[in-house]
Amino acid sequence: MSEKVSKKTKYTYSMTCLGRDMIYTLYSTYLLVFFTSAIGLSDFELIAISIVIAVSRVWDAVNDPLMGIIIDNTKSKFGKFRPWIALGALLSSIFIFLMFQDFGLRGVPFIIVFTILYLLVEITFTMNDIAYWSMYPSFTTDPKERESIGSLARVFASLGMFLVIALVPLIYPNFPGGPKRGFFYIALIIALIFVISQLVLFFTIKEKPLDIAKTDQPKTKFKDILRIIFKNDQLVVIIVSILLFNIGYFITTALGIYFFEYDYNKYGGSEFTIFSVILAVSQLGSLILFPTLVKKFDRKQIFTVALIMMVIGYLLFMSSGYVLPQNMITLGLGGFFLFFGEGFVQVLVLVMLADTIEYGQWKLGTRNESVIFSINPFVTKMATSIQTLVVGLTLALSGMNNTVIKPLADKMDAGGEFGGMAQTQKINAAREFIANNMTDGMRLTLRLSMIIVPLVCIILAYFIYLKFYKINKDLYQNILTDLKQQQKVTSGDLNA
Repeated sequence: MSEKVSKKTKYTYSMTCLGRDMIYTLYSTYLLVFFTSAIGLSDFELIAISIVIAVSRVWDAVNDPLMGIIIDNTKSKFGKFRPWIALGALLSSIFIFLMFQDFGLRGVPFIIVFTILYLLVEITFTMNDIAYWSMYPSFTTDPKERESIGSLARVFASLGMFLVIALVPLIYPNFPGGPKRGFFYIALIIALIFVISQLVLFFTIKEKPLDIAKTDQPKTKFKDILRIIFKNDQLVVIIVSILLFNIGYFITTALGIYFFEYDYNKYGGSEFTIFSVILAVSQLGSLILFPTLVKKFDRKQIFTVALIMMVIGYLLFMSSGYVLPQNMITLGLGGFFLFFGEGFVQVLVLVMLADTIEYGQWKLGTRNESVIFSINPFVTKMATSIQTLVVGLTLALSGMNNTVIKPLADKMDAGGEFGGMAQTQKINAAREFIANNMTDGMRLTLRLSMIIVPLVCIILAYFIYLKFYKINKDLYQNILTDLKQQQKVTSGDLNA
């Protein structure tokens, strides 16, 4: 009999995802914005920290699966997931808050301090991230229940993400005392929301083993990681697909704020916030609609529709200002198609990754939720590292950083040329400065990085999934039947 999940567990687990994605969006999307638009780094410092972020992912190749093993082997009165969820939230919130402070360092000392803090964030957020998502497939093996929880969790995750994406660019340029002061309070408030949300999960959700979980399974060892990952061929397919999809998606969202502030020249305005509301409505709509669609259409059909919508969205973005007018109608339609399709893909990859747990247990004889779900944050971090490198290089090599962004950050500082102006005058002066210094070459470079590179990555992800992923409804049900039969035999042997 399939395990049903109580509404209390389903909604508590899903709602606490809001705080997680708020702080992750702040950290992954606005860290470079803080360094460029609030502090004003040089090209050398900007490229250096972009390289540090990319190279640090080598550590994540060990850290994430290692954390998965630690969680899989954890036995405590609070279960194996909740202790790491709480500890990871408490520690990572402190380090992320510190990353959004200006300690007055520049050059090599700044890069050294940044590297230390960045590694500490990676290690501690990994504790929370892997434990949180590993908990999700442990609730049930029922595909419909998983799809329901997955879509609901993504609804709150998307809500958290869009709250941050929409409000941060509206707050920091207009904050009394300048952008640096604005980021101080933004980071403080979001860190507190994150910690509170994870403590709610810790104290309200109880863990219980699944019927097919192996009670006599030996401890997972570090040397088993490669076997668990690479002998699970369907997991490898999902890893490659998620990586390519996330690279494209994260590059687009990270460069979006620069697009609105410097290409569309709406620095400090509400246009990006309006755009974010459009995105939130479209993506939340797709996530809410997903459980209904999956009853009528298979996953490949939904994935195909999602890809078509995303291609339309990217083409609308690329043509704005060249073929179509550059206004909120064109950009809003582009965002609607792009993020409606993206919402479908988010849930699809989550439930398909969860299905590879039973596939791996069926094929290899061991159940490794945390090791497999350590792949999700690892791939996400790899994608954000590539995103950061692309963003840093785009801003530096196009000339935008030294010609427009850094000089404007200095002028907008409390002691800068625009710092003493009234708020309306300050924003108007900033837009005039951008209009006088942004070139057509800078705009084209920004568009190519934000639109064409992501589009190629997402199309590749789709065709890899289409060709190599083979876990369908029938195969999955056969896997569950075999696993339950094996468990009955094992239980009978133990009771004999």
